[in-house]
Order: sequence, then structure tokens, then C-alpha cells
Amino acid sequence: MTNNNKLQKVFCNMRTCLAIVLLIIADSMLLAQSRVVGYYPAWLRSTLPASRIQYENLTYIVHAFAWPERNGNIARYGDLLYPELVSRTHTAGKKILIALGGWGQSDGFSPMSADTSVRKTCINNIVKFCDDNGYDGVDIDWEYPATLADKNNLNLLVRELHQAFRECGKDWLISIAIPAGDWAGQWFDYDSLRNYVAWFGCMTYDFMGSWVSIATHNSPLYSHPDNPQGSVHSAMQYLSDIRKIPKSQILVGIPLYGKGCNATGIFQANTGGNVEYYYSQIKPKIGNGWNYYWDAISQVPYLLNTSVTQFITFDDTVSVRLKCLYAREQGLGGVMLWALGQDVVGDTQPLLETVGRALITNTGMGACPSLLPETYSGLQNFPNPFNSTTLIRFYLPQEEHVKLEVYDILGRTLGIVLNQRKPEGWNTTRFDATGLSTGCYFYKLTGADFSKTAKMLVTR
Repeated sequence: MTNNNKLQKVFCNMRTCLAIVLLIIADSMLLAQSRVVGYYPAWLRSTLPASRIQYENLTYIVHAFAWPERNGNIARYGDLLYPELVSRTHTAGKKILIALGGWGQSDGFSPMSADTSVRKTCINNIVKFCDDNGYDGVDIDWEYPATLADKNNLNLLVRELHQAFRECGKDWLISIAIPAGDWAGQWFDYDSLRNYVAWFGCMTYDFMGSWVSIATHNSPLYSHPDNPQGSVHSAMQYLSDIRKIPKSQILVGIPLYGKGCNATGIFQANTGGNVEYYYSQIKPKIGNGWNYYWDAISQVPYLLNTSVTQFITFDDTVSVRLKCLYAREQGLGGVMLWALGQDVVGDTQPLLETVGRALITNTGMGACPSLLPETYSGLQNFPNPFNSTTLIRFYLPQEEHVKLEVYDILGRTLGIVLNQRKPEGWNTTRFDATGLSTGCYFYKLTGADFSKTAKMLVTR
């Protein structure tokens, strides 16, 4: 080999090494950037048209829904196609995926994926659908595989779909929406799927609903001793520690909605009246016939109406910020939001803006956010009902003199629990109900320019 050839080989090796280093750096930068994936359901177009989407607070949009039929065809909502949404997303330098499936539209997955020929037809239709409409990939939302055969066929579907994308020269993405626990999660082969999937969006919400006997949190960050339903943290432990999904591939699901029911308090009996609210419908209720409470264990708020007969569980800017901080601290891939448009309040989108500041612009994170309610009305006691003593907790936006009094149901003053100057922030005082009979009592916190009342129940 001549000296020139040797030099050429050295330079070639150097270029190769440099390319590898640059790829590693680029990949590290990509992994370091948190994904913020916002679902855009077709039915929210009037609430949030494409022109009002805050693209700067997102990295991806998932357009919902189309779905596979058992014969391999792709069905969709009649008003799904929205060229302006696709073009604006691309103009903003972001990518948009089409969501396939969803609750109530997943029946076609099992028979379609079980047949080799039909599965191929479906994949060809997916490729054509993405190509015709400008999508950058698909989000598979099969709710849910339920057998070993489904599990294996999902593997085949994803692997063959990935191969089809590459064969037609596309760098389209595949993501999958997944459950938060093992009941449905057992039928997902994450060891195989993670080789073809950009991210797994974990549906860490809907822990509360008509199927739950108690009024509990819709999406708690941490589990509460009185809440057996699960949490974001328990889901992340299951997925990363037990199922061994790389943390960088897991997204925390954040709901921009809440759930309501008839109940006398958190973890009390759910007696019906179950309903779902957008955040935009919940926020105006705070202080208008509804009292705000913060669960310091689960790290999420809830509301009770002033007659203590109705309950709402939801996420606000504080809990959303905490979930973003959790995702960053745990080294997770980011968050996904269901659904864009549900937090539109006037000209603002408070929850999406909170996520954007925390994970994209990094202007609103800080070391650890203080647990500040959206109003000072965080008056609550725990436990409630109680037998002998309870802790009454309240938040003050500034240091001031406050009085805390207890009344019976007839409005007679039973005693003054507190009458002194208290510091800014959360304060806690103990109330001893010794001598009180079983029944309903009220306690009122009064300051210089506010007065808040809440209800407590004594049981013997």
C-alpha cells in the first residue's frame, strides 16, 4: 500500500469516527430534549383551530382519530382531515402523527393483525394514508390487546409497519399509547416493541371514574394510602423497573381535564353523578361555590362544593408543573397531553403553557416548585371524617393575623382554634373534637380581607 493510500485510509477512518461522534452527540441532544406530545382530537377543532395552537410549547402533535377495520381498511371521523393543521405544524418545524384506534375504535386491530394478508393490506393503507395527508408517522392506540395472540400480532404489525416505512424511504415515526399497569400491560411485548417505537405514551390518568367505588384522584403523581388505584410514580416503576422500558422512551400522560362525582370528600364513597370536565370548565368554579384543596401526598388538587356533596378531581398549573419536574428528574422522555383545546381559558392555555415553560423554554421550572394553590382557598382538614383529632391546613399568600373558629350546624361558636399571626405559605393546626358528638361541624378561617368556611364530620 502506498503512502497516499495509507493517508487516504487514515482520513477515511477519521471521517468515519467523526461522523459517529457527531451522531452520538446529536442523539444525546435529542434524548436530552423532552418530548411534549399533544393529542389533537378532531372534535375540538372549533375550540382550538389550527391557527390558535401554541406550537412553540409542543414538539409533536398527534391527530386523533383514524382506525383500522377488520378488513384492513382505514376508517376515520368525517371531519378528521385538516390540511391547515398539517401545514401549520410543519411550518412551525414540528411533526404530526395520525392516531390509529382509541377507546371504542380498536375492535378492528385484533382480527386485522391476526391475518397475514389483511395485516399487509392495512399496512399499505396506513402508508398511503400518511403519504396522501402529510403525516409524519402513526401513533398506535390499541385499547387493548387481550390475549397472547394479540400480543404476538401487535409485534408483527409494528415490525412490519416499521419495515414498510423504511422500504418506501420514509423516516416516519411509530409511537404507542400504553396502559399504566399490568392488567392490560401484560399483553404488550415491550422487549420487542421498543426496537421500533420512538416513544411509549403512558396513559397515567383515568384512575378515577364510574367504575371506582370511591372519589379518588384522576391522575395522582404519587399513590396515597387511601387510594389503591395507582399513580404516575407507580406506573413509571412498573414500566421502567419491571418491564424494562428505557426511561427515555416513556412519556408521562397529563390530562387537561378532570372528573366529577357525588361524594362528601376525597376517598369517600362515589355515589354516582360521574361526569368529565375540561380544565376550562373547572377553573371558573374555584371560589364560586367550590373550595380548592391540595393533597400533599398525591401532589394534586381537588374541589368540593360548599355543600360538600360533589367532588371534582383535576390537574392545575401546580400539579402539571410537578409532573414535568418529575419527568425531568427521572430522566423520562417527556410528557403527552390529552387533549389540546381542553385548557383554553380566554386567550390563554394555562396547562400547555406551564408544560412549555417547564420542558421546552425552561423558564418556569426552578429547583422545586412550591405547592401554591391557584387561590388562597386551600382550606382543608385531614382526616375527614374523623373520630378524635384532625389537622386543619390552610394557605396564606402573605404573613398575616388569622382567626380559625369552629361552629355547629346551627351556627353557634364552639371555640376558637387559632387566633394569631401566621407566616406566608401552608400552615397546619390540630383540632381536638373531644366532647363533640357525632355530626357535621363547620370551621371558618378569617383574615384581613378574606373569609373561608369548610365542613368536617365527627364520627363516634
